[in-house]
Amino acid sequence: MFRNKTFDLSLVIIPIIFLVVSVSVIYSLVLGTASEGLGLKQAIVGIVGLVILAAVSFLDYRFFRGTSWIFYSISIILLVLVDLFGKTANGAENWIDLKVFQLQPSEVAKIFLIFSLAAFFCEKIGKIRWRDIIKSFLMLALPLALILKEPDLGTGMVIVFIYLVFLFVSRPTKIQTSVILGVAVLLFSFVALSYLNIKPFGSAMKTYQRERITIFLHPEADPYGRGYNIKQAQITIGSGGILGRNLGKGSQSQLQFLPEAQTDFIFAGIAESFGFIGGFVLLALYCLLLIRLVDIANLARDNYGMLVAFGVAAMVFVQVLENVGMNLGLLPVTGIPLPFLSSGGTSLIVSLFSLGVVESIYIRHKQITF
Repeated sequence: MFRNKTFDLSLVIIPIIFLVVSVSVIYSLVLGTASEGLGLKQAIVGIVGLVILAAVSFLDYRFFRGTSWIFYSISIILLVLVDLFGKTANGAENWIDLKVFQLQPSEVAKIFLIFSLAAFFCEKIGKIRWRDIIKSFLMLALPLALILKEPDLGTGMVIVFIYLVFLFVSRPTKIQTSVILGVAVLLFSFVALSYLNIKPFGSAMKTYQRERITIFLHPEADPYGRGYNIKQAQITIGSGGILGRNLGKGSQSQLQFLPEAQTDFIFAGIAESFGFIGGFVLLALYCLLLIRLVDIANLARDNYGMLVAFGVAAMVFVQVLENVGMNLGLLPVTGIPLPFLSSGGTSLIVSLFSLGVVESIYIRHKQITF
């Protein structure tokens, strides 16, 4: 779809469609409120992001392999800085106020970690050893610990998923796979014990995180408190019907019943405006984008390019899954933005930058010489 021999237009056209939808919906959602300028801001950031996408696509992606340790170090420094000087919002300290721009280091850490893990795993595929798995886990553990300290459980889940994708693409042995799955079960048990507040595990989970899970399981328990967001999102999606109410005409969003409409729950706002058909088309575009990312991963002429493309695909997939899932009430609310659509400068720039890197992989898949 939308591709020629040297340039994949899918990676440009699909995000442009998303950006048009994003700016239109955000503008309609915040019209007449104190946040009225968010639509224009999203448009400006989107244009800057598209320029970055184009520029990065002409840069040899192998540059990120040779400098991966630098990007990894930068991500750690930024995560430490947000711990020291971060701005608190919604119970999490995950922003650095640069006056003209609100930088979210955890978003930057996702793509930088992809570069680092891809550089590590690219020479281990099919021959990964236990010490390699331990080393890779230690690479993950430091940024993961800093992200969870903010606390940002949603981004933590994203980078763990990316790590697992890299691990299994590296083709571990059956014994290694069994042990990894066993550890995953233990971690799930740890989370369950933390949620149930069983000592000494209870202290590992923040009170608000425990409440989010409780409300996810039983939103009716607090319909006007913690369960309000989920219920209103579901009502908003349902109110859109088949064809939607059109931009600026949805009662749920325009009367401010839908919370965080331009960020966490923008999918609900889109569904109200464009209905079931609009929501379906949106998800279909995400599927097309993911298919192209996986196709490019398989086309890559080196393991590093393959892993980076798979990493970006994993990042987009899990964010879409989590965001849409929490809008539908199928998954807990974790504050994960919907890629290319939610209001947020860092998330949008990182998403478009990531596609630029994958475009670079596609452009060079027939040109690499060794």
